[in-house]
Amino acid sequence: MATEDIIVKAINVLSESMRECMRKYKEETPNSKELFNLTITQLHYLHAIRERGNPTITELAEKFGVQKSTVTVAINKLLQREFIEKISSESDLRVVHISLAAKGKRLIEIEDMGYYQFAGHIMESLDETERETFAYLLGKVTDNTTRD
Repeated sequence: MATEDIIVKAINVLSESMRECMRKYKEETPNSKELFNLTITQLHYLHAIRERGNPTITELAEKFGVQKSTVTVAINKLLQREFIEKISSESDLRVVHISLAAKGKRLIEIEDMGYYQFAGHIMESLDETERETFAYLLGKVTDNTTRD
């Protein structure tokens, strides 16, 4: 089997395993039904808001390569469900920043804990040296694939 075939197969197995682990984790988390009743796009927006540190609509539109009107629709839905808040800029009242509300922060926190649980599941099959090597290689791969 070619190296790329092995990698593709591993990605598929890991993706499926992660989805199953996250599903179980969410089911075990109290009051998570409403928190996780979001679309993938809405989750992407929440993650981008956290990563960008209170971005503007324009910054989110640039990140996702979409029109500001598209971002506005998504943001308004998240705002209506109280996952985010709008904050006026102190230096320019025409500028509005988007931040995670308590509910949005809680959702991301629960999701992160699910990822840590999945990472622990992966680490169980590796010894200490393999863990260090695996972490190093994952870091190298993600550094190369996540450049903006």
